[in-house]
Order: sequence, then C-alpha cells, then structure tokens
Amino acid sequence: MTQTRGRDVVGRVCADRVLWAAWAKVAAGSGMPGVDGVSVEMYARRLGANLDELRALLRTGRYQSQPVKRLMVGREGKERVLGVPTVRDRVAQRAFLEVLRRQLEAELSEVSFAYRRGKSWLGALRLAEQCRDQGLRWVFRGDIASYFDTISHQRLRGQLTRLIRDRAAVDIIMQWVSAPILTDNGLIVPHAGVPQGAPISPALANHYLAGLDETINGQHGRLVRYADDLAVFCPDEDAAQAARWDVERALATLDLALNPRKSYVSSFDRGFSFLGWVFFRNEGYEESPTSAGWTHPMSVGRKAGTR
Repeated sequence: MTQTRGRDVVGRVCADRVLWAAWAKVAAGSGMPGVDGVSVEMYARRLGANLDELRALLRTGRYQSQPVKRLMVGREGKERVLGVPTVRDRVAQRAFLEVLRRQLEAELSEVSFAYRRGKSWLGALRLAEQCRDQGLRWVFRGDIASYFDTISHQRLRGQLTRLIRDRAAVDIIMQWVSAPILTDNGLIVPHAGVPQGAPISPALANHYLAGLDETINGQHGRLVRYADDLAVFCPDEDAAQAARWDVERALATLDLALNPRKSYVSSFDRGFSFLGWVFFRNEGYEESPTSAGWTHPMSVGRKAGTR
C-alpha cells in the first residue's frame, strides 16, 4: 500500500486551484440544499467568501462536518436511502478527492469497474463476455448485503491511516463517514456504513474492497466487480463453488456478508444475470427493459429474440 507523498494533505486541499475545481464539480451537480437549507445557488452568491471561510476552517483545524439530510429516492419500485451533505461539505469532499484520487486509484485492481474514470458497467459486461470466450463458462454470482450501510468504520479508518500520512485528513474523512443523519425523528448517529449521496462515498467504498479484489482474482477464476455486484468466472463448477467460499471468507474479514437471495453458482449454459444483462449460452438480453426509446448497448448487433 503506497502512502501519499508528504503529510500535508489538508494544506493541498486548501489551494485555490483545488477548491475552485471542487466547487465547479459541485455546481455542475444537484443544487439540492443540505440540512442548513443552503442550495448551490445560494452558496454561489457569496462564493469567494464561502470558499475563504472553508479554507480557514480546514487550515486551522476548526472544520466540523455538518449532519447529512436523509432523503428517500425511488426507482422501479425500490426505495434507496441517501445521505445528502451540505453544499459546503460537498465542496470539501470534492477537494479531498481532487488531492487523493490518484492514491486511491493506485490501490484498485483492473477488475474493479465502478466509480472510476475510463471504466463503466459496460466494460464489466464486456469482460464477462471475454471470460466466456476464454472457456471460463461457470460463474459465482455474488451480491454484498447492504454494502454501503455495513462498511466498518473502524476497519475503514485503519485502511485510510495506512494510506494517508496526514492524520488530520483521515479524521476529517471519518467525520463525513460518521456524520449524523437528520431524519423526521431527529438525528441518528450511524455506527457503520458510508452515506450514499456523499461525493466521497463511492471512492471509499471502492477502496474498502481493494483487498478482496486482490485476494479473489486469479484464485479460482477471473473476478469482475462493479461496486457490490461481483462475478467470478471459472473453468468448472467445483472452482465456482470454491470461489463462493473464498468470497464469503474474504468478506467476513471486512465485517461484510453475501446477500443469499442474490448469490449463487451458475453457468453460461444455465444462464445468469449480471448488471442488468442476462447471459444465456453465447447470447444474452436485457434483464428488465426500461424504456422503448433506449437500446441497451449490449443488444447492438445481436439478432432479435436471442433469449
């Protein structure tokens, strides 16, 4: 594990170039306010003064994360809980990502496809096809149970401390991770998990599983992972079953577990779903078509009705 150069991560975060770049990314996203009621538009009215104030808080060690706002979002009949930070905290998180992204990226394996520049869910599906064409026709399909909600704060802090030499920076990151959640019934203090909706959470979630990727990939087959959705492509059924037990053991060391309803051993001949695509024999089809006006990229060039 490579540590960051120098100890003054917070100092680099406070550079004008970094803070303004962070603001640009926040401004390009959702304008939604956090618990303080300040929207992106309102923050922009005093932008120079607000960034100066944020810089001063960080430099003097007086910065304190604000609570996150609980927000329920629904999609396709499923509800997801988001924790939305204030605009000020979103700017700070983007600034930290600007400084630490290279170090966090260096820890990740090529088999990790989520939340990374130049990688996507489509790349993960293409790699799955490559595994099939290379004769790895058995698969262990795994899904991590409530992943974002169950990441261990203690283990995450340990990982970050080994990576980042600036203890003040680690403390600030952990403030964001454990920020109280404002609900209709008051504040709730989380003891595990990272807030979905916070800019820094995807990078932390990826980093937390870097050791699992290194342990599993190549042991019994080829790992392909997109966040908490993973597949291990193997030459035979025994290898796929062995991969399942290895994944379970590796997750247990991180205080995580598989979702038993979504984790199973199958093959291309039997069929299985991965990232919204159903692989069946040498073909496939979209698992749940979403709109009549959209063509799934994996469907391009395929014969109609290959189910």
